Amino acid sequence: MILPPRLVFPLLLAAFLLLASCGGEPPAAPEPREVRAETVTLAARRALECRSLPGRVEPRTSAVLSSKISGTVTAVLAEEGDLVQKGAPILQIDDSELRQREQGAQAGVGQAAMERKALAAQVALARTTLARMKTLLDQQAVSREDFDKAQAEFLALKSREEALAAQESSAAHQSAEVRSLLSYSTVTAPFTGILARRHVDQGAFVSAGSPLAEIDDAQGGYDLDAQADESLLSRLHIGMTVLGLAPSLSPEPFLTSLGAVIPRVDPATRTFRVKAPLPPLPGDAKPRSGLFGKVCVPLNPAKKLLVPAQAVRMRGELPTALVADTDGVLRLRLLKLGGGYLQAEIEGVTYILQAQAGEEAPGMLREVLSGLSEGDVLVVSADQTLREGDRLARP
Repeated sequence: MILPPRLVFPLLLAAFLLLASCGGEPPAAPEPREVRAETVTLAARRALECRSLPGRVEPRTSAVLSSKISGTVTAVLAEEGDLVQKGAPILQIDDSELRQREQGAQAGVGQAAMERKALAAQVALARTTLARMKTLLDQQAVSREDFDKAQAEFLALKSREEALAAQESSAAHQSAEVRSLLSYSTVTAPFTGILARRHVDQGAFVSAGSPLAEIDDAQGGYDLDAQADESLLSRLHIGMTVLGLAPSLSPEPFLTSLGAVIPRVDPATRTFRVKAPLPPLPGDAKPRSGLFGKVCVPLNPAKKLLVPAQAVRMRGELPTALVADTDGVLRLRLLKLGGGYLQAEIEGVTYILQAQAGEEAPGMLREVLSGLSEGDVLVVSADQTLREGDRLARP
């Protein structure tokens, strides 16, 4: 194909300019800037490394309220989350059938009592007659047969009286039993606490023994209930000092101790339960059942090179950091990172707690496996505009 003359010259000019641009000098590097940034001189940290055991906040005392009678829920007197006082009603169950049974039992008691009283007069007369017949028999004024008839009549009446007394007692016991069941038609709080869950609503039919509600003791305190790996079974014991962490209640770890070690290993998870009391924490946060928490067990002293998480700068998927050389010029370092940690200084002892993957918290530290050394001056400023070649301003 032959191009028209009017197109040849523009194409040659464009090719010449392209070759000229490719063969020219590279653009000059940007002039170094003088910047201000927060720095820290790295040093390995010596601390007690803690094994974090995931768990939750649980009340020290809780109760599942069940029904002792069958019937329909006629009234709901407390809602989930309410603070209920000891003895306060929570649910009302229909007791009309029980009241009918009580009335029937009371009627049986009254009838048996009346019949027994009427028979008591006959028994008294038969006893008197028998005594008279005994005297006459001794005087040979009556025959032995007449005496035996009087004695048999007395014994028969006496047996009937005893049967009516037993019937009256049985009816009274039945009445007392029904009255006892009537007291269960109103479900009440066994202690002052939080109504954590209600399993039924108004109009629901409940059977005897079915759960109705769950209540947590608001005055008995709370525990951190955690799951420990079976490998720790021989190393944990009651009274052992541990750290607790409940982010919703306090951002800082706190000291506590193991209040219970339950050495029953779950075959499915290969873990066992430990409990640590939750001490009073500063602030207005109130413990609630089910909040996330951790029990952190100090195991071994450790020496790690830890840097603030904000000092790590991601370049794509590569973690990097800026380090100032002896002249104050920033140099980019490629890092190899380990896990994330939280540090706590409590009563003069330094603890480091391993954080879960993806967990972000104030004061998070990252372990550096390679790329940095003790004595390096690390830039910890969050300013993302800093770059290699910048020079730190002299103070």
